[in-house]
Amino acid sequence: METRWATVDGVHLQLPDDCTAAKLRDHLRKPDDAALIAVTGDLVSIVHDEEQPLSAMVAGCADTYYFRRPDEPDRNDLLAAPEIDDALEAPSSDETTFQRPGIDH
Repeated sequence: METRWATVDGVHLQLPDDCTAAKLRDHLRKPDDAALIAVTGDLVSIVHDEEQPLSAMVAGCADTYYFRRPDEPDRNDLLAAPEIDDALEAPSSDETTFQRPGIDH
């Protein structure tokens, strides 16, 4: 099984290939209501399917992840993006992906 390195809420750690949002949440003892947000290059992905391996989603390409709880204060500009709230209110698939705010194309 391959592993890769990523930063999750400021902690640099290894993620196994079969890592899911649920496994990551349990390992880091994050609350059940915290959503996993993945950042890779110019994309942001919110994971809705907690049991699907991250490697099967756009989120699996991320090098930075955040767990965000409802109504928590924004820790940075990325987590303040209104697209995150919209995706969490009305998920339409296993993950919601959008262009990272503040990056011009």
